[in-house]
Amino acid sequence: MENRILIIGDDLFGEQGEAAARCVEMLLCRKPNRPMQFSVNAPALPSISQFIARASSDIIGKQAGRIVFGLGFNEMMRERGNAKAVAEVYGALANEIIKKTQSFVHFVTIPRDLLPEIPEQVDELNENIRGFAEKAPDRVQIIDFARHVEKFKEMQAERGKFARSLFSEGAKPTSLCMTLLSLYLQDCILEVLK
Repeated sequence: MENRILIIGDDLFGEQGEAAARCVEMLLCRKPNRPMQFSVNAPALPSISQFIARASSDIIGKQAGRIVFGLGFNEMMRERGNAKAVAEVYGALANEIIKKTQSFVHFVTIPRDLLPEIPEQVDELNENIRGFAEKAPDRVQIIDFARHVEKFKEMQAERGKFARSLFSEGAKPTSLCMTLLSLYLQDCILEVLK
């Protein structure tokens, strides 16, 4: 269905899927008369491999007009930062969805600060995620949250000591980070819905 939006994300969207839930609420608040249906699977507990195995029922079968993926963070934790392995399995999921649907598909990149011990691996995974757009440029959009976070931090640095942090000392996203992600998801979705 053209107006159905499916949002699938792991802890990138928050331990309780806060960013996805806020994004849905903001989209509804912004356009209360727009015919939209939402299916939110965040935080998603299955691995990306499990999503591939269940894609026909859990993703393709939902017949969404738009699918937002915020995966890879939990997988990087499980794979101990093996970006190559994560990119390979994530790429297989992307191929499956792009090949077997006509949906518009969005992929969200991961900020380095969520995995500060392996920033190079996060960068490598993000470059692979950005490459998904080449598979179907007319239907795939990259929601580059990693770059958005870097710009936000630069602007916050101008405030000096009064800046608020997006991440705790334990590399957990703060409420501010979840709000920033929600707003950014909403803006990117609304931009392509015009």
